[in-house]
Amino acid sequence: MAASSEAPTHTGVDHASTGSERSKAAPFLRALPWRRWPFARLFLITASLLGCQVIAASQRPLSAAAILLADGPARARVSFLQGLQLGDAAVRACGLQPVSVDWRTLPWDSDPGSAFPSGMAPPLLVAPFAADLRAFAQLAETTDSRVLLPFQRGTSLQGLKALESGTRFSPLLPSRDTDLRALAQDAIRRGWTRMVVVSDPGTMEADAAAPFISLVQGEGGQVLSYTDALVQEVDPVDPDRLRLLAQDLAWLAPDALVMAAPPQGRLAEALRRAQRDGAFAPAAPAWIWPLSSDQVTELKEQPWPQLALRRPAVGPGWENFAHRFQERYGQQPDQLAGAGYDTARLLALASVAPAPVSSEGTRDPLGWMDPGASSLPLCEAIVRRRTGQAVRLEGVSSGLDLRPAQAPSGEALTRLIATQ
Repeated sequence: MAASSEAPTHTGVDHASTGSERSKAAPFLRALPWRRWPFARLFLITASLLGCQVIAASQRPLSAAAILLADGPARARVSFLQGLQLGDAAVRACGLQPVSVDWRTLPWDSDPGSAFPSGMAPPLLVAPFAADLRAFAQLAETTDSRVLLPFQRGTSLQGLKALESGTRFSPLLPSRDTDLRALAQDAIRRGWTRMVVVSDPGTMEADAAAPFISLVQGEGGQVLSYTDALVQEVDPVDPDRLRLLAQDLAWLAPDALVMAAPPQGRLAEALRRAQRDGAFAPAAPAWIWPLSSDQVTELKEQPWPQLALRRPAVGPGWENFAHRFQERYGQQPDQLAGAGYDTARLLALASVAPAPVSSEGTRDPLGWMDPGASSLPLCEAIVRRRTGQAVRLEGVSSGLDLRPAQAPSGEALTRLIATQ
């Protein structure tokens, strides 16, 4: 399953033909005048073998697993393949050859079933970045496959259990809520228990406001508002709305202002100016950014403290993986690289022993995973899998406590931006 930075180096396609197909062709081949046309003999033998290969390939899956890559951001594809390549190296270091897989490429937002025109798919599928879960649920049901989700973190995960085939999915990354919970817990530990949540309704960042409120309340915090709506939606070009918000903040005097808006956007800039000018007095709230770590890398110090995400939720093996990734590729990995690394290792573990039989009486290629077990290094996990034991691999992208239709655990890190 080794891959270059842009494309896999091999496909794992098995072109074996069957004896029955050769026997069907034999009478026709014997009737030809081979001695007169030796080149015709060579041509027909080649054509016969190729025909048998095509028939065999169309009638059964090409391998035990398939990785589907969707047309999309090249950076995301490269990152996943780099992690996959590093995972292959880890497998080889344990004395095992990486799994030969079937690679398929999909146009963005296309039906994943189109990648398998024969109607047959391998028992284990690796879905692309931000996959359409309903479409993959239908494919998994019709082909009796299990699906790994290397990069699925959004609200779609919440609907997995509602899907009829949702239990066939195993996400590799923790939920986005794991990151938001780390921010909520850190804020409350600092004594910032009374908060006002502000969003710019015209931006994607506004989507984080509602889940963050639920997590804050679950941790014992209080979200303040003069209306029934706990999220204060503020149009940054509406001076009256900005003035009303400043009055509310001055009256409520919250410990923190939760900014569900772009850090360099117009709303954030307007509120920075207002707070510097004392418009919220006597309040001088801290700011909390419920955004991804990539979105807050350029935050600058202000006269008030700011709390942001330093690293999204990952697994216990992340630091060692990040060091090896930096050595090999000269850059820090992202979550998709970690998911590629774990994908390679999970496919290897799935290959070393027969898949367990599920409660439905069919082979489950991921049935050997034990989410409640202590995590093991790859080489030890391989040894145990060879004896048929259930194991849990030490995770990089998450804790790899993989349960069907549930996001795994992980640990996120926060950072405080404050003047000294």
